[in-house]
Amino acid sequence: MNKKIVLFLLIILIACFLRIYNLSSVPPSASLDEATIGWNAYSILETGKDEYGYKLPMLLRAYDDYRPALYVYLVVPFIKLFGLNVFAVRMSSVLLSISTIILSFFLAKTLFKDSKIGKSIGFITAFLLAISPWNIYISRLGHEANAGLFLVVLGIFLFTLSIKDKKRKWLLPLSLISFAISFYTYQSEKIFAPLIFIALMTIFRRELLKMKKIVFYSFILGIIVALPIIVASLSPQALIRFKATSAFDYNNQIFQKSAIKIVEDKKKGDIVGQIIHNRRVVAIQFSLSQYISHLNPKWIFLNSGTDSFKAPGVGLLYLWESPFILVGILSLIKNKFSNKTKAIIFSWLGIAFIAPAITTEAPHAMRSLNVFPVPQILTALGVFELARLIKFKIFYLLFGAVVLFESFYFFNQYFYIFPKEQSSSFQYALSKTIPYVLSQQKNYQKVVISNSDNLYQSYMFYLFYSKYDPKLYQKQGGTISGGYAENHKFDNLFFEPINFKEDSGSKGTLYVGNPNEFSKNISPIKTFRNLNGEEAIIVVAK
Repeated sequence: MNKKIVLFLLIILIACFLRIYNLSSVPPSASLDEATIGWNAYSILETGKDEYGYKLPMLLRAYDDYRPALYVYLVVPFIKLFGLNVFAVRMSSVLLSISTIILSFFLAKTLFKDSKIGKSIGFITAFLLAISPWNIYISRLGHEANAGLFLVVLGIFLFTLSIKDKKRKWLLPLSLISFAISFYTYQSEKIFAPLIFIALMTIFRRELLKMKKIVFYSFILGIIVALPIIVASLSPQALIRFKATSAFDYNNQIFQKSAIKIVEDKKKGDIVGQIIHNRRVVAIQFSLSQYISHLNPKWIFLNSGTDSFKAPGVGLLYLWESPFILVGILSLIKNKFSNKTKAIIFSWLGIAFIAPAITTEAPHAMRSLNVFPVPQILTALGVFELARLIKFKIFYLLFGAVVLFESFYFFNQYFYIFPKEQSSSFQYALSKTIPYVLSQQKNYQKVVISNSDNLYQSYMFYLFYSKYDPKLYQKQGGTISGGYAENHKFDNLFFEPINFKEDSGSKGTLYVGNPNEFSKNISPIKTFRNLNGEEAIIVVAK
């Protein structure tokens, strides 16, 4: 077999192992998003409706957090094959991640087609993406971000290929369709996909002018595909999500403070202050600071273990990648690579952080996932540049040793330390509590399950872990309200805050709650702990 084919297959094998190994238990249990996606996919599979009774929804309502629903439908076949469990919910994300790695190989090779190192850049880019902590973190979560990333990378690849190879002009419509479908996956794509498409149109404007007819039909086709989700996203209900995550929400404390200051400026007659504290100026400053936060080396390369999806001591990218990325940027600027390739990479890098910059919780790893595989391409360029300056064999021996050591360190930190340190972030104790509740439920007239802290949105975890029959749930009314603080009730189950003292006279009741919701002299009949041994949930009977 050809050595290059063997090398490519080895890279894919490594990618598969790092994404599938212990997939059901690392992360340690289903996140709230995974439980929501999983049970709604199960409900659609069984009834064609989601938890609210909406028929084949385009947007998944989920706690009034209206999100594109395509990933839910991608999960349906895996639930059919493997049943309703966290493995089935994550498997679609895993396969999309592996597919993105394959695409990245061909994309890098296409971008550097005119260079002697074109194929080698493709191999190194794919390998670095296969072992990337950032990519592994997100790919092992059953979340829609990887679906969005796959589609935009596919769109960019098809676009560049249709331009660079005149015999493949027919790929341009497929590129536009790919960009359009990405709108159905993740909110960030609604910003990233149009911006990167505009950048590509600008970079290849001369080539596109020579193929006006196919460009016109491709553009119309893309609009037709994207129009339904655009219209749905502009509905009052869907805009709830935008308002909740927008950095320009004027309920934001930053804007409230600027409003107070501008009133003071007017009283003082301070014109400069009125300009500085104007809400539009403040919005621009705030967005810029959010954007810059995504370039913070500490956030990218280091981690104290506080982020819920990161391995302790390992950042989003390996620390050893930082000098290679810097050298790669310099190499891209100074070497005689195609100017269009340079423009694509730098445009991609610049656009990737715009979506997360205008939303809350910046910096945000999932919302900026669209940056891939640019860091890996730059790292690969840095590797080749430094290889020229250092003796070939010595450099690759040192490079191989560092990569091997850091990869083993990451493997240990992520697969063995991370589940213990972050089990509370994934509400691990609740995953063990639900089966116990199921075994005891018939023995009590009423079961009260808290819906706060360690039991946040416990009703959804109950639906997920109990594999609750969607038909029965909908018959009882389904989910009535999507508010984040709403109480829920079905069967003899009450998902609500626990007022143990007020309910002290209630007999035949089982209470499942956080330890702080009961008095210290209460003796629980069962205690559930996180993987680090911390007491998380207790069960009390009346």
